[in-house]
Amino acid sequence: MLRKLLLSTLLSGSIYHCIGQSNDLLQPATASETAAFNQQYKGQPFLLFPETREHPIRLLDSLPVAWLHAHPEQLPVLKATAQPGEFFVFQVGVYAHKTSLEQVAVRFSKMEGHPVIAPDSFQCFNTSGTGYNGKGYTTIVNVPTGRIQPLWIGVQLPVNATGSYRTPVTITAKGKAPQVMMLELTIDGAVLKDGGVDDAWRLARLKWLNSKVGADNRVTNGYAPVKNENGTLYITGRSVQLNNHGLPAAINTYFAGANDVITTTPSALLAGDMKLVITTADGNDIALQPGSLRMLAATPAGTQWEVSCSGKGITVLCKGSLEADGWGNYSMEVTTNKNITIKDIRLEVPLKKERAAYAMGLNHEGGYRPDTIDWKWDTATRQQDALWIGDVNGGVRIKLKAENYKRPLVNIYYPFGPLQSPPSWWNNGAGGVTVWEKTGTVLFTAYSGARTLQAGHPLFFDFEMLITPVKQYSKKVQYGDRYYHSDSDVSADYLPAAKAVGANIINIHHKKDIYPYINYPYLAESVPDLQSFITKAHAQGERVKPYYTTRELTVNLPEFWAFRSLGGSIIFPGPGKAARTVIHQNGPPAWLINNVKENFIPAWVATFTKGKYKGHEDYSVITTPDSRLNNFYLAGLDWMVKKLEIDGVYIDDCAMDRLTLKRARKILDDNRPAARIDLHSWNHFDSRAGWASCLNVYMDLLPYIDQVWIGEGRNYNRAPDHWLIEVSGIPFGLPSQMLEGGGNPWRGMIYGITNRAGWTRDQSQWHLWQFFDQYDLLHKQMIGYWDPQSPATTDNDQVKVTVYKGNQQAVIAIANWSGTAATCRLLLDPEKLGFNPATATISMPAIPAFQEEGHPASLQQLEVPGGKGMLIVVDKK
Repeated sequence: MLRKLLLSTLLSGSIYHCIGQSNDLLQPATASETAAFNQQYKGQPFLLFPETREHPIRLLDSLPVAWLHAHPEQLPVLKATAQPGEFFVFQVGVYAHKTSLEQVAVRFSKMEGHPVIAPDSFQCFNTSGTGYNGKGYTTIVNVPTGRIQPLWIGVQLPVNATGSYRTPVTITAKGKAPQVMMLELTIDGAVLKDGGVDDAWRLARLKWLNSKVGADNRVTNGYAPVKNENGTLYITGRSVQLNNHGLPAAINTYFAGANDVITTTPSALLAGDMKLVITTADGNDIALQPGSLRMLAATPAGTQWEVSCSGKGITVLCKGSLEADGWGNYSMEVTTNKNITIKDIRLEVPLKKERAAYAMGLNHEGGYRPDTIDWKWDTATRQQDALWIGDVNGGVRIKLKAENYKRPLVNIYYPFGPLQSPPSWWNNGAGGVTVWEKTGTVLFTAYSGARTLQAGHPLFFDFEMLITPVKQYSKKVQYGDRYYHSDSDVSADYLPAAKAVGANIINIHHKKDIYPYINYPYLAESVPDLQSFITKAHAQGERVKPYYTTRELTVNLPEFWAFRSLGGSIIFPGPGKAARTVIHQNGPPAWLINNVKENFIPAWVATFTKGKYKGHEDYSVITTPDSRLNNFYLAGLDWMVKKLEIDGVYIDDCAMDRLTLKRARKILDDNRPAARIDLHSWNHFDSRAGWASCLNVYMDLLPYIDQVWIGEGRNYNRAPDHWLIEVSGIPFGLPSQMLEGGGNPWRGMIYGITNRAGWTRDQSQWHLWQFFDQYDLLHKQMIGYWDPQSPATTDNDQVKVTVYKGNQQAVIAIANWSGTAATCRLLLDPEKLGFNPATATISMPAIPAFQEEGHPASLQQLEVPGGKGMLIVVDKK
């Protein structure tokens, strides 16, 4: 009865991958059965239990009943069938029945058959792999006493393989006699393309974990290769001149207007050289003498350099790099040949005051830069390690880190995986950041405070520098891309609804009848439905983009148990049943507790109450950032682009790094050049998310994003400077859209942004899209209130104005930031406008859900409703 009860608990909830699972593998042996079994085989160092891919080993803390009747003292044999060209996957359970095992490894031999299969055709995913950065690595696998470690193994079979094959697989552990199992395959049937990844049940997609797709040194579309001219590095819209110490002496940007124009006129950001300053205990700065600056590897995508500087027994090795998208990385290794007491080591970045009007980060929400910033490290509760400072047409984000940097968890899960304080900059609480003004200069200083440098113990004062804008603002995206983004679980209405409002891109969320489980859009059961939908959409002129990221992962994917066997490298090793989150305040779902048991964080959960997946549950877990899951994600993207012809992806908050997004962009560039990536983010300036600014957290990803969607928790009554920096995307070269409550369409038009169709009941967006087309905003120049070249101003600080300027016509957006009606004069400069407004025709076209038709008698006294605005058309006679 107890066994039946336990089994019922394990199988409760309709979870996709339970189908076909052997009950005896799910059922744990009793304590007495386990003790008797262990005693029977006490003469062996450890035991092997091979299993087919169809029956994943799920019990890690208990001996499965199925193994009680095995005879592990005999040579374990796994017999299976496969097809030519298949990437064949199987598993071996390693049972530490006597003592713990250390440094478990797998040794492969050639596989006898015709032709012979070489040992290097095998790979064990638990012991080695390819990292998200494209570098190979090995993993130390230890097995505690009484535990089971599944080892998942794959072998690439030749396309001309046929008949019977046989090979030993040897498992070793430190200080233990090796144990051997035998793999016997019968290979027959049609040749499988790409290893059989089209058939999810084969688990051939596990090879995606080691994929290198997109990992090359090409630049992505829209960027020019890095060019080095006598120590000045030129990239798209920006340039960096290096000093003898390997740090920037000058940074110039060439963007103008709303960053939709790149000029040939440089505009300097820095007021002087960036410096790493070392101050001795007596208060004197060490005069570091630089050696020769050596330019190292140079590719179209980036260039690297290094220089060693020394003085007073201290050496600073600067290793720098700059990539085509404006991202730079600086490793500043400080060493000494004797113990030295110092007062401070600090990074100084002097910016021109006129180029440093705005700031975002380090506990300051985006907007005008305060006169002073005085910030200290608190990584346990605050996801803060970076500050962006600049203006609309140029800025820098400085992100402080060290050798111990690990990407934190984002969103409400930050407390489970916070930033690690960098030993160099943090210095046990002595370090921090100040920003203050001094005679036309704004000085950013990251200081570390007093300490004793220890001989033979290097410190890494590393930092990233990103120069903004990261790209040229795309008016084609902003005024041409019209999203339909429905929260309905039924897809039947998507196409007619999108067509009715003039949308041309449809985002498909998970928990849909054509895409049921989160972040696994290539589920075998749903792929035909999704493919059919995409085919119909394309015939209607619509593009389709699935929700696709790595932050959360459904337990319904066929590879789930293999991923779990990899320790915490894929599934984040959280507190398991003790976890309490915003959406799991009473703890994780029972299924996760009873099946995954340990080392997880519960995430998204959904119950299907109707349709094809009625009765199914979708539980998910949080994943580990910067893992091989990124490779899996990219290979899956490549598969969807080629097999389903998706038109990009929708990313909902992001746990991925810039290398992964760059690779994703290349996959899309190569196969679907018109594809888009849009990034949505909830407002992270919240205690649950570590008081972070979304665009600051994700700024290094923005070069590969087409549009941002900002976001739940936004207060659209915030001041215009907050809108400009945190919401509009303009200072970073990206179009944006509003979300929370539909946003404010009148204020949105000051920045050229609307909300999305389908997500809220607000319908202003599709009427504004019609207005965009009717008045050809795509080919007009947007000149915002922040631009000194704006031809329009008002005499009321609460009323902002943006001009969409054409040769014969101007569209003027006006919005009131006060809650009450405001009267203002609209002042137009004829020279900047290009024609005399005094002789022009002025009108207010009717825009449903936005404004009624009108003909202002005068621009000298406009009445603007509180919290609203108007669009005025000025036509040259």
